[in-house]
Amino acid sequence: MSVVSSQQGLNLLHFPGYPMNYQGRFQQPPFDQLTDQQQQRFIQKASLCWYKPGEKLIKAGSEPTSLMVVQKGVVEERDARDIKKIYAHYAEDDLFDVRGLLDENAKHEYICLEEALIQEIPASLFKEACQQNPQFLAALSADLSEKHEQISANDRPGMADFLLGRIEESHCRSAKILKPKQTFTEAAKILDSEHLDAVLVELEAGYGMITRTDLLNAIAIRQQPLSTPVSEIAIFPLITINTGEYLFDALLKMTSKQIERLVVMNNDQLVGILDLNRILALASSHSHLLSVRIARATSISELVELSPEIEKQARSLFTNGVRTGSVMNLVSTLNDQLLKRLFELYFPVTIQENICLMSLGSEGRGEQVIKTDQDNALIIADGTEKPSQERLNGFTQLLIQCGWPPCDGNVMVSNPHWVLTLSEWKQRAASWIDRTTPENMMEMAMMVDARAVAGRKGLLRAFEIELAQKLGDREAFLAAFVSPALQFDSHLSFFGRIKEGKDHRMDIKKAGIFPLVHGIRTLALEQRVRALSTTDRLNALKTKGKIDLERVSKLEEAFLVLNRLRLEQQVAGICDGNELDLDALDYRRRDMLRHCLHTAKKFRQHLRHHFHIDG
Repeated sequence: MSVVSSQQGLNLLHFPGYPMNYQGRFQQPPFDQLTDQQQQRFIQKASLCWYKPGEKLIKAGSEPTSLMVVQKGVVEERDARDIKKIYAHYAEDDLFDVRGLLDENAKHEYICLEEALIQEIPASLFKEACQQNPQFLAALSADLSEKHEQISANDRPGMADFLLGRIEESHCRSAKILKPKQTFTEAAKILDSEHLDAVLVELEAGYGMITRTDLLNAIAIRQQPLSTPVSEIAIFPLITINTGEYLFDALLKMTSKQIERLVVMNNDQLVGILDLNRILALASSHSHLLSVRIARATSISELVELSPEIEKQARSLFTNGVRTGSVMNLVSTLNDQLLKRLFELYFPVTIQENICLMSLGSEGRGEQVIKTDQDNALIIADGTEKPSQERLNGFTQLLIQCGWPPCDGNVMVSNPHWVLTLSEWKQRAASWIDRTTPENMMEMAMMVDARAVAGRKGLLRAFEIELAQKLGDREAFLAAFVSPALQFDSHLSFFGRIKEGKDHRMDIKKAGIFPLVHGIRTLALEQRVRALSTTDRLNALKTKGKIDLERVSKLEEAFLVLNRLRLEQQVAGICDGNELDLDALDYRRRDMLRHCLHTAKKFRQHLRHHFHIDG
């Protein structure tokens, strides 16, 4: 049977050969939020219509009569007065016009570009479902960040439920506060009688802290008198965290600073003290214990044995639903500690004092979770001898033993090209700026991400100052520097579909992650932003007023989602490196991938305009 609908589309509800896949539809958001009864009503009332190219499905200014879901074909949303002003293209599984239905007025017109099959759900039934089912309405209006959070929440069992909880007053113990002139004797009595391991001291500039260990060292080792005021040994300033922040971030701060307690504040008001034991007692995480084991290692063989534990810990946290950015921060912290300790045990002290070990690329930015390769280099102090090639080769081999595969581009300390004196690095920087070859731009990008891990860290800062001075206000150079971000295919068709290719795989780094990372890196370089991670650079640019809040939000979420999709497949053993298996993505993840690729495509257009690049 076939009838013509009010919008002139051919109704194929009972037309042979055009079955409606209701079961598949109800497994996809937002329809997966419908109750069984609501699903049955949708089945009874929905229809399937066929539209010819050029047909107008919804007129601007009209009240839409149905929610439309594309089963096949492409529909264009555009301005009714200016047809060149196109807002979006809707392809398979996309739906529209939610806002027009809720407002009872369509702002734009919707035109069929390709022969299309559209599932239509009556407006009255759609509105009824929205009123009766808040989850359905929320899923309809969810943006990319909310979809990302929904996926993380779905993957999140017990331990992460706690770690991703917010810090509350109930998590803290009350803080005992001493006056600055109270003596060691008084402090010792209070620590003993109240079974405390730390107290706060009220100083003029804020709170300080003394622990049992501080007091013992002062009395037994330095032999200070018992009448000494506690203010003389109080640690200040303290590392604090606010109520409402994640418990995982508290654990991360303790791990990175190698401390066992944080002072918790609510704005400027003291709440209490959060102890490491309190967190570890409630969550099966041993990140801090791993950090302690690294710091206490006395042999290289111990560190080689500990290295796999970092990745194992990262996989566990990620599988438990911990946020991608938090896992990146933790892995970066632990890897830095491991590299630093390896450096200290491998190189003689006389060499350590005159060299700076740097992590470059994704390691430098703190964005590598699964060890894919090693990117490192050395700066040698002027007037000192470079370590022997044999020693440098040995350090690279040591990192390979610890799980860092060799770099395909040979960006390692075993390559003399990446081991230079400070003066030689300054000359190299000048050559990058004078000759903007692809190789020079790649090298400069690596060094812009450089982070001092061990040794004489001031050498890197001296290089950064020189680089900033040589760069000056060279707009032409920045246009050449950003160009690699514009070269790769977006993997989106003209109508916004994902291009799958013959093997149904996509290099997610080239398609989305690299354009975001390098574009943001270039904007940060232009504004002399010293932050290294992509998200920190975005926030610094936002603070400087150089990028609007909405764009920051979209870019940050796209960056985190793309990394999450890659990491999910790496952890599952589906993806080895950057080749994403598109067949392994469910509908929700494919939808998020498409949104991320669209964000990356728009960002490339912004970069072309910002740096005055034609094309």
